[in-house]
Amino acid sequence: MCAAAAARALKSVSRAAFSWKPIPLLDGSAQEWVEAIRGAGLCAAKDSNGQKLEKLAPEIHEPVYLQKSDCFIAALPSSRIRVTCGIYFPKVPAIGCQRFATVLDANVYSSKIAPARTFCVFEEVEKLRVAGLIKGGSLENAMVCSMSGGWLNPPLRFEDEPCRHKSLDLIGDFSLLAHNGNQGFPVAHVVAYKAGHTLHTDFLRHLLGRSTVGQEKLAEQC
Repeated sequence: MCAAAAARALKSVSRAAFSWKPIPLLDGSAQEWVEAIRGAGLCAAKDSNGQKLEKLAPEIHEPVYLQKSDCFIAALPSSRIRVTCGIYFPKVPAIGCQRFATVLDANVYSSKIAPARTFCVFEEVEKLRVAGLIKGGSLENAMVCSMSGGWLNPPLRFEDEPCRHKSLDLIGDFSLLAHNGNQGFPVAHVVAYKAGHTLHTDFLRHLLGRSTVGQEKLAEQC
């Protein structure tokens, strides 16, 4: 939901949106959130005097890099917002090595990223299920892949759907940088390899203080 809100340029979201405990998984993608936001409509944010508020975006002026083991994230100076994600699952041939790269705007997000569903490896999830550490998931809200048997609930929406969903996760986590109604995702080329939520948040802490707020409007960027 955070990724959908960020990509659709929302400056604020009603607390009612967070009243679910937990927020529903839906089909494991952000597509339904995008459609709900589109259906509700958007309006220009205004200050207390009724004046339109511009949405600013952080800029990256020098490369910022964080690596842990063989996983890394880098933010490179760029005139446009770009995302490149790579994943590698050597023990899961159906996933294997994938790469997804794109210039990011609301239309690209809605059509090429939001529909990508979350995924898991059956053998890993089964161990957690047996141990009583996981519940609530099903074949209806996640793509499940077996190390030996491939996808248990095809078809895929994209050949590289797992990698696209990793891009979705990245965008959602970067929305945590947003403050005072401004954009969280920086005007930069963000490159991530084998990254997950923990590395994303560690990178955001690393990034704080290394970016500056420029005068880009979100509508012109993402």
